[in-house]
Amino acid sequence: MGGIGFAKHENRIHEQDKLAKIASEIAGRKVGVRCPGFFDGLVDTHGEAGRVQFDAGGRPENHTDLSPETCAQLRKLTHVDFSCLDRGTCGYAQFQAGWAAHTLAHEAFHLRGFGDEGVTECYSLQNTSFVAQRLGLPRQRADELQRWLFAKGYPNEPPDYHAAGCYAGGPLDLSPQTPAWP
Repeated sequence: MGGIGFAKHENRIHEQDKLAKIASEIAGRKVGVRCPGFFDGLVDTHGEAGRVQFDAGGRPENHTDLSPETCAQLRKLTHVDFSCLDRGTCGYAQFQAGWAAHTLAHEAFHLRGFGDEGVTECYSLQNTSFVAQRLGLPRQRADELQRWLFAKGYPNEPPDYHAAGCYAGGPLDLSPQTPAWP
């Protein structure tokens, strides 16, 4: 029984290291990603997909804590059938998996030092494809997923997750030289 627990712990450590490398690329510094273990996952009371704590001076911690659900969705992202994007028939399962990739990007921008939720959300919605690609989705599919998540998710976000300059060619457009948005 102890061997099974150790193996699951080792898998979680490997998973966290993989996610931390992706988050570090976005954050521009070495950061950590924490996925809860089995028992911590049973008592997760935060209700957030992910979180980064900031100190009194506005500096982010060196890690993000992801929810059990976010970590589970990130694990299975490449096993989700996203061919529904071609037909416009994607549903909740695809949204959940894709939104987990978006969540990792969002928390990584917090780790980069962005505290404003609207700015962080705008930047992360433009980097969901990057995360999905690093997790194994082909670029074209990851780009399609990013556009679909922006169209389906962003309009339903709370007001503080919206930023006035979040549009093609706007001040928060990370690639204003390209017509693609996000």
